[in-house]
Amino acid sequence: MTTDYNLIAEQYKKAKEQLWRTRIETFSLMKLIGSLAGKKVVDVACGEGYFTRKLRRAGAEEMVGVDISERMVDLARAQETNEPLGIAYRVEDAREAVAQQDFDLAVSAWLLVYAHDRAELASMCRGLSRRLKPGGRFVTINTNPDLYAFKVPDYRRYGFTIDLADRVFEGAPILWTINLEDSSFKIENYYIPIDAYESAFYDAGFRNFAVHPLELAPDPQAGDDRQFWADFLNYPPAILIDCVKA
Repeated sequence: MTTDYNLIAEQYKKAKEQLWRTRIETFSLMKLIGSLAGKKVVDVACGEGYFTRKLRRAGAEEMVGVDISERMVDLARAQETNEPLGIAYRVEDAREAVAQQDFDLAVSAWLLVYAHDRAELASMCRGLSRRLKPGGRFVTINTNPDLYAFKVPDYRRYGFTIDLADRVFEGAPILWTINLEDSSFKIENYYIPIDAYESAFYDAGFRNFAVHPLELAPDPQAGDDRQFWADFLNYPPAILIDCVKA
């Protein structure tokens, strides 16, 4: 199975409204990114522009979003038409070679998880490197490879489930089922060990590779709801990664 975002674009956009997306995913990623003042930023695998818009509103001086899915880019451009923020969107494959660019920051949400093997991962890392100027930074949220190392809890309370293969191997599927109020859809990611990620980035010219945990955004209206989020945070389905182009 290969996930075709042209077929699930509208559902995926709606899934961004799930509570874990705002309380954990968005909060954690934006906190790690930090200040965007004066930064030229590219969102690689931008989808319908959810994070692209947030990055622009957070202070990015120049903002570009690229995605392989024409339907996703159409949705992003429609949003830009309805609420202009000065964002440029392009249809691009993150695996393909691009001319050298000079972005200060590249951000990807759930890009690397679609690499079936080390060769495909390497092509993504090279593409990211080509988009950044020397000293430019890459930040991503990524499915946690350690899902194959611990007993996966029941994530249904958070709006999704995860199914794994009977055994772990490079390229093993990690199948997310996203449950919405009126429908559900599936997204297939692939297992590659974290040391392979580090090697791929190193070979593509990056340094200072680091993995960071997810965090829960405080919400005074929710009170102390840490117990509700315990399985998510103790057995995280995702991690954050950042590194710097040498």
